Amino acid sequence: MINNFRILDCDLQLCRTFGLFISGNSYDTFENPIGLYDILFTHRETFQDNFDSIKKYTKPNSKIVTDISTESGNIDDFLNVYKKIVASNPYQFYLISDAPIPTKEQYGDNVKILDSHDISFYAYLNTNSDSFDMLESFIDASVHNGFLSLNNSCRIHRVYLLTQLLDKNLPIDKCSFLFSIGSPQGWKYNKDVFKSCLDSLLETNFISNELYDKTFNYTLPKILDYDNTNGTFIYNNLNSLYDTILNLVTENLTGMSNGDISNDKIYTFTEKTIKPFIAKQIPIFFALPGHLNVLRNLGFDLFDDLIDNSYDTEMNHVKRLDLILNELQRLMQVDLVEFKNKNKNRFDSNFKLLDTLTQRGQNLIKIFLHEEILK
Repeated sequence: MINNFRILDCDLQLCRTFGLFISGNSYDTFENPIGLYDILFTHRETFQDNFDSIKKYTKPNSKIVTDISTESGNIDDFLNVYKKIVASNPYQFYLISDAPIPTKEQYGDNVKILDSHDISFYAYLNTNSDSFDMLESFIDASVHNGFLSLNNSCRIHRVYLLTQLLDKNLPIDKCSFLFSIGSPQGWKYNKDVFKSCLDSLLETNFISNELYDKTFNYTLPKILDYDNTNGTFIYNNLNSLYDTILNLVTENLTGMSNGDISNDKIYTFTEKTIKPFIAKQIPIFFALPGHLNVLRNLGFDLFDDLIDNSYDTEMNHVKRLDLILNELQRLMQVDLVEFKNKNKNRFDSNFKLLDTLTQRGQNLIKIFLHEEILK
């Protein structure tokens, strides 16, 4: 109990943003709820898919805090449901988003929103978070031995990426393609989902029959960074794989799947975008168009003097990936070790910026918690 408020963590994720400020012995969880609560913390899925499951623990004046930081995909679907729920319930609602929501004025007086990209860095870089990016040892990429690209969940754009890497005969010895999906047994490679993605690419003429066969017969999963004997967890740990200078980041959203592109142009990103800056790498991003512009506005140096980053403005995702891979092929022939040695201060600045953004996000959360939620 804090400030005489009874608190319920409905999804065991209160630690993500509030773990630095609310101790684990000061609230109940959904595993052992008792009675009614003043403040309820919810995850996106519970709020969106089963809001009634928490109403039995509420009072008419309860405060309901929903944290959608580190969540990406179909953000418009969630916000549409959110609007309907807050409009038809008497509670005071609080929404925490790691991306600016430009339509905040559409919500009622019973909704308060904290939205900032700074929160994304705080959510992934504070040690209390369930999504914490773990650094096994200090990494400062220093060798140009190809490119790194780590791909876990089986999404159509990641399958398409593999087809294009194989088609262009790019060396993928430092690429991982797990193509897993969540299951009761944890995250496991799923051949059926992989084949379904390939079938879709073939049906829409994104790939040829020959490329379909070449990709389907490729040995999967291609594992570099993950102990496949433990399917329960995918850890966000940075290890010796990150010693290579060039990192092809495959974000969760690219535009190839329905719901990727928000009508309100809400840009969310995951820990995948943050990791190359931790490892002081040169990043190339297969992400939504405009992704690089968001990062520039946050202060990151994207090495525009080295990389032709104009791919970021290409709205067609197939053409954008083609531009990305053409640039990747060119960079494979550039002395990136020399470039980094001459520009080490720029990599250091990107690394230091992570701490600045994390601190800003932490301050935003702290103020929002004490001046809004706990008042």
